[in-house]
Amino acid sequence: MKASNQNTKTDVRQCGVNLNRWWPVAQIDHMPKSNLHGTRIGNLELLVVKQKNGDYAVYEDACPHKRVRLSTMGQVKNEQIQCQYHGWRFTSNTGECTSLEAMPGQENRFNLKPFPSQLYAGWVWAFPGDPALADQISLPHIPPANNIDNYYRIPMEGTVNCHYSFITENATDLFHAELHQAQQPWANPCLVSLEESDSKVVARYQVDTPNPLARLFTGNKKEKFIVIRYEYPYIHIFEEGGGFYLFVTYIPTQTNQTSVFSTFYFPHILPWPMITKLLLPLVEPILLPILNQGTFRKVFREDIQAVEEEQRAYLLHQSDLTRDTNPVTHAVRRVLIKQSTEQEKLSFVPACNKACHKEVRHAV
Repeated sequence: MKASNQNTKTDVRQCGVNLNRWWPVAQIDHMPKSNLHGTRIGNLELLVVKQKNGDYAVYEDACPHKRVRLSTMGQVKNEQIQCQYHGWRFTSNTGECTSLEAMPGQENRFNLKPFPSQLYAGWVWAFPGDPALADQISLPHIPPANNIDNYYRIPMEGTVNCHYSFITENATDLFHAELHQAQQPWANPCLVSLEESDSKVVARYQVDTPNPLARLFTGNKKEKFIVIRYEYPYIHIFEEGGGFYLFVTYIPTQTNQTSVFSTFYFPHILPWPMITKLLLPLVEPILLPILNQGTFRKVFREDIQAVEEEQRAYLLHQSDLTRDTNPVTHAVRRVLIKQSTEQEKLSFVPACNKACHKEVRHAV
């Protein structure tokens, strides 16, 4: 078991982002009616476009003219993206400029910047790094996504106001179950094994499941094991017996802000395929909202509160004063530092909210 409880010398809270990975950028089921979705990875703003035929494309979220975001100042018309500022238009499938009202004949100078993209596991994925590496680096392997007919799927996304290292540590540390009280998914965790490489941490915990809902997924076996596999930047958490599978990606967007994309999978409760198929329309409307709103989102909110408190303390002291004893946490930190070395640093972008706009109008 390779582990160390020594703090790393590099400040993990200052880690940037490795763009040479496939990152989830949009949930297919939650695309806006405008068919334009804006997102951010590190300092890069991306535009996800849904086309009429159901295909997707990903571009830099910036009109080449004035750099305004097309996700907020664009619209799709006749399979073209039109910037509402000056009316410039681009094809939705290739990003080629088709119309410059003030400078006809120069369209080929002003195309949108495209990024490699593909669909998998209910998400649109983009490769924002070196496009020459896109074919060499694989998407994460999510076993239930390849056998989806046998699983319930609960996707979830959100924003957390902390550096992504805080919530990555939170997800890989099973010793904080006390935080969740009534929703406590497991108890008495014991770290059984730990493996580590430059890009991966695999931790195996033995746990008890006092919560009846947790036993629904893990059964009544005496020994229950939960495996956490962190393969930068993806986190896989699953019960060895196949009771559940959670896939999570934490996407750094600023120095103290992180986007969360996750999907919880659990197998159909009834073992008989034909009966499951008949009862599924009756079971899903009752069971899934209970699990989604009554359990998973409550746990998520409690985790958010904790990691945002950690971020607050870090900003207050301008240094990391945490005293972690879980060797998994230190292994995760080493991977984060190795993967972000010489990569793009994160920036802080102050939001211009409604109050800001109101003050500007008043000043004018």
